[in-house]
Amino acid sequence: MPESNKPLIGVALSGGAARGIAHIAVLETLEKEGIPIHVLAGTSAGSIVGALYASGISLIEIRRILLGVKWKNVLKLAVPKLGLVSSEGIYDFMDSILKGKKFSSLQMPFAAIATALRSGEKVTITTGSVARAVQASCSLPIIFTPTEINKHMLIDGGFSSQIPVRSTREELGAKKVIAVNVNYQAMESDKFDNIMNIATHLSALWASRNAREEEKLADVVIQVSAREISLYDLSKSNELLNRGKKATEKKMSEIKSLL
Repeated sequence: MPESNKPLIGVALSGGAARGIAHIAVLETLEKEGIPIHVLAGTSAGSIVGALYASGISLIEIRRILLGVKWKNVLKLAVPKLGLVSSEGIYDFMDSILKGKKFSSLQMPFAAIATALRSGEKVTITTGSVARAVQASCSLPIIFTPTEINKHMLIDGGFSSQIPVRSTREELGAKKVIAVNVNYQAMESDKFDNIMNIATHLSALWASRNAREEEKLADVVIQVSAREISLYDLSKSNELLNRGKKATEKKMSEIKSLL
C-alpha cells in the first residue's frame, strides 16, 4: 500500500482520575493485536498515560509506575486561594519520570488537552514541556490550582474535551480515531457534604456532556465500565485493567476493520 494511502490511526484517551489506569490495558491490548498507533491525545488522566507512552516508555514500565502511585505522590498542599492542592505536585511527579522532555522529542505526535480558565475554550497543547502540559490537563478547579502556560491560566481538559477526538483528528491529523472512555456507566456520588464532592460532581457533569458529543465523531469507541468505581479509588487498579482489556477485546473486530 502506498505510504500516502495508509490509514493514520489516532487514539483519544479520556479523563477519569484513578479510572485512567484502564488506559494502560487498552493500549496493551491494541499492541498485542498489532494495531498501530500513529498519534495520541489525552485529557487529564488520559494525558498522563498518553504522555508516558508517547515518550517511548514501555507499557510494562508505565504499569509499574502508575500502579505504584499514591495520592500523596502527586498532592502538594496549597494556601487555599486558587485551589486546595497545588497542581505543581502533578508537574513534579511527571517531570521526575520525563526528565524535562519536550513535545519535540517524543516518539510519536501527542497532544494534552486543557481548558482556558477565562474563556472555557479548549486548549490543545503540542509544544513545550510535556510535564507542564499534563499538569494543566489535570488541574481540576477548586481542588487543584490552575496552571499558567504562556501567561494563560489553564484548568482540567475535561471541561472542554473529555474525550479528545476532535484534537486527535484535527490537530494531530488522524484519519481514523479510536476513542477510549473510562467513565462508562459511572455513578458519581450524590453526597454534597464537602468541597471535594461538589467539585468532582460539577466536573463530571461538564465532562459527560461533551464526552457524548465527541464519541459521535470517533470511528470506534471503547467504553470501559466504571460501575462502582469512584474517580479517586486507587485500590481498584487491577479491576480497571481487567475491564480495560475486556472492553478493547470486545471492539477488536471494529478496530481491525479500520486497517
